[in-house]
Amino acid sequence: MNIDVERVDSIKKITLNVKKFDVANMQEIKKNIQAEVEADASDILMDLSKVSFVDSSGLSVIISIFKQLKSSNHQLKLCGLQEQPMELLEITQLHKIFTIIDSCNK
Repeated sequence: MNIDVERVDSIKKITLNVKKFDVANMQEIKKNIQAEVEADASDILMDLSKVSFVDSSGLSVIISIFKQLKSSNHQLKLCGLQEQPMELLEITQLHKIFTIIDSCNK
């Protein structure tokens, strides 16, 4: 599976188990994450520490999950961002919108 899910206190931690989050795998990842969001309404910590590359397709999934959670008064937090994914968020100014934390152990 391309994601792992665990509960950490009241937050659901979703770890992406892919090096590239792009058009090749975005549909499957989106489907799996949305199933988790719909199964249990809670805040989500998305662990991207294994992801070294995100393209616009992967970014669109993150935005979609963010909007879905926000509409139900829940939060999406991102952690473990490597250089390229962080640069993409900075270029798109989304680092100002998303909650980005250093440690994925929260």
